[in-house]
Amino acid sequence: MKKFVLFIGGILVVFSIYGCGKSSSVGPDPKPDRDPPVLTPSDELEFKVLVYVDKASVEAHLGGSERIVSSKMNELFKKVTSYWNESSKGKLKKKYRYTFTDMKIYEGSSQSATLRKVIYNDPVDFSKYDVTVFFDGIQDNGETGNGGAAHSGGTDNRSVVTVFANATEKKDIFNDNTFRTLTHELGHYRGVTDLYQYIIAANDNQVSHQKFDPPVCIMNDAASGLWSDYAAACINRAGSAKQIGKEFLDFFGSMYPKNIEINVTVSGTAKRGLDVKIYGSRAGASGRNRDIYPTAFLSGQTDIDGKFIMRDTKNLFIPDKGKFPNIPEDLPYGRWFGLLVEVSSGTTKKYAWLPEYEVQMPFFEGKDTYTANIAF
Repeated sequence: MKKFVLFIGGILVVFSIYGCGKSSSVGPDPKPDRDPPVLTPSDELEFKVLVYVDKASVEAHLGGSERIVSSKMNELFKKVTSYWNESSKGKLKKKYRYTFTDMKIYEGSSQSATLRKVIYNDPVDFSKYDVTVFFDGIQDNGETGNGGAAHSGGTDNRSVVTVFANATEKKDIFNDNTFRTLTHELGHYRGVTDLYQYIIAANDNQVSHQKFDPPVCIMNDAASGLWSDYAAACINRAGSAKQIGKEFLDFFGSMYPKNIEINVTVSGTAKRGLDVKIYGSRAGASGRNRDIYPTAFLSGQTDIDGKFIMRDTKNLFIPDKGKFPNIPEDLPYGRWFGLLVEVSSGTTKKYAWLPEYEVQMPFFEGKDTYTANIAF
């Protein structure tokens, strides 16, 4: 029987805020640098982090003692904070601070049902902690899996980020790119979906044989050092909410517009009666890459104004199998990550990509319709 013990360690964290003034140019009448801006509480949002970490890693490669590891955790989340804010490039409305608040050291397996109940389901004091980060730096005690990082939820709309070692090497969270990984996973905590799930290789698109690449973004590649416009819009929308699932009834689902309007022209003139087919883009799954599902789930024709209008957009991306034919059983997360529109004019076919994140952008502009144009 595995022994389950929790050790609670607390540290005093002191934060300083530094401003960076611009150097004045050399000239006959130089002006002094402006004083650095003073951040007021309204300029910065703080999120307090509760950490769980395995005892074996604490006593070995992470530092050797609770005191040392606590100090390193403090520095780790300072790096997360810096990377988060530096990646804004002026897009985020606030500064963010992720504060390492407390550390609990556990013995035994990170896959223990008892431990997981504590982390995911037992009561947590939300006045002290906003988000939990769960580390396992050594795969031992009969643990299995490929390691890696993830974000998930638990009771009371809590958010839990996991960072686990794989079977072949220890996870050195203080000296590798874990700070970038944590920034990506905390992006999920602030309401942003994975943008890498929209990547489609040409070989995995048997409809148009085109590849598709999403924008540069931490939610696409954690090392990119940039929040995309979409990610920034989601983060700004979430604002100071500590439990998004509690404060927003349907944060992600409410961002779909009411309509998608496809405008089709032939030689500059709107064309009626052109065939339109809609295909779905799937996230990857075991034994299968991300792909365009090769059978259309919706079809029709352009109207007298050369338009093909799809309504109830949320129901298109999260399809009801009873309403649409050809929805595959293998549909990860129960939704399409994008739509591929095919329009035929005679023997010529043209395509438009409608990735979910782009279709949702009109929401942030106060519009209810996403529009795409296809010209022959």
